[in-house]
Amino acid sequence: MTQSSGLLLSKYPLWLQWVGAFGVMLKLFACGLSVGWASPYLASFTSGTAPFPATTDEVSWMASTYQLGRFPGAILGAVGVQYFGGKIVIIGNAVVLLISWILVIVSNSVPWIYAARFLSGLCAEAANICYPLYLGDISSPSIRGTLMVLAINGLTFGIVAGYAIGPYVSMRVFSGIGVALIIGCIVIVTLLPQSPYYLVSKNKTKEAENSVLSYNRKADVQLEMDLIRKFVARTESITFTDRLRELNLPKNRKYGLILIALIFFMQTSGMNVLITYTESIATRGMLSLISPSTMPITLGGLTILGAWTSMYYVDKFERKTVWVFSTAGLAVNLIALGTHFYLLDVGVDPSYLQWLFILSVSIYGAFSSMGMGSIPYILLSELFGSNIRTLAICICCSVGGLSGFVGIYGYQYLLEVIAESYIYWITGAWVFVALIFGLVLVPNTKGKTLTEIQDVLLEN
Repeated sequence: MTQSSGLLLSKYPLWLQWVGAFGVMLKLFACGLSVGWASPYLASFTSGTAPFPATTDEVSWMASTYQLGRFPGAILGAVGVQYFGGKIVIIGNAVVLLISWILVIVSNSVPWIYAARFLSGLCAEAANICYPLYLGDISSPSIRGTLMVLAINGLTFGIVAGYAIGPYVSMRVFSGIGVALIIGCIVIVTLLPQSPYYLVSKNKTKEAENSVLSYNRKADVQLEMDLIRKFVARTESITFTDRLRELNLPKNRKYGLILIALIFFMQTSGMNVLITYTESIATRGMLSLISPSTMPITLGGLTILGAWTSMYYVDKFERKTVWVFSTAGLAVNLIALGTHFYLLDVGVDPSYLQWLFILSVSIYGAFSSMGMGSIPYILLSELFGSNIRTLAICICCSVGGLSGFVGIYGYQYLLEVIAESYIYWITGAWVFVALIFGLVLVPNTKGKTLTEIQDVLLEN
């Protein structure tokens, strides 16, 4: 190592943590592309301009199969993390997502799209399992929340890129971009050290010490190793039945139920609906000031702004404060969106309502990424001991997959039975319930090591 490179590493001792977060961000960017794919290409199937025909019901299932894939993805992700560690699961997950993009490239009928969407949903939820654990293990307490948000921002960037690119390129070219991103992710993550927590759990002490020093050049290796050993001390001797029994202890049951509720609130807050059907909603909302196909890009742009803004304050304020701020903004904008559709229903000239639709949808995107979309995953990486956290996260993310499916399919059903304005008003009231829930029950974990968090939770 040259003197200049040594000085650089001394000045930026945590640089490899940022590289790890960037590698995960690339993976989530590709996952985001698969989410953003839905708005332009489902609209093309509906309008008959897609490469092959699809019925209205088949288009609905193209959206829903993504959500169905999330349930098995949560189970596979949890099992994989337990036995192979977060790094290996991220790489394997990336390979499966690569296959899903290849399926879209070669597709010539609807079943190919079903298979691709199912696999991409599976990969997205498996990633939700492994990346909070992996980044939680390799990151320092002072920047853990920031690294999490950086990685989560990859999903937002991917969605926006899908909105922006989709209307102008074919599905096959779009999928080729996804392939390139996944290859970049695989290369970066392959070169990173395994998590020191995983290595200690496998009795690879020397490799764990090297991993600690790689991720933090100024670390007190012995102190860090002592903390890690304390955290994983009970992992090897505990059976699956013991894990279930420990998960059912009052403290773990309490925080498990809180996380399940937070994820359920997030998945049923309208995020998935607006992401998937932005262009269709803009068309029904009689948007004319800008093209309905441009509205997803506007939504995505504000979502990115909110995501980057949250990087600067997520580790400066308590998790509870961030959650309350985000949900308050979401509730107000959902009510505003419902008001827009109500005014259309009573005959108000759409030209007077353009500003209301654009502002409510765009600002909704900003607030969604300012806390509600990130806090549950930050807490997933923090609240459970090493011997039960994969099981706990598996259960939480399985609920997320099922509730995501309910949110998407329920929206389609409600459109047929009630006015669209009432859907957004009901959702806004539901998000306000989420605000109250978070204000009362979200724990404070800012700035604490994983071991310190466990000690504090045991005292409560």
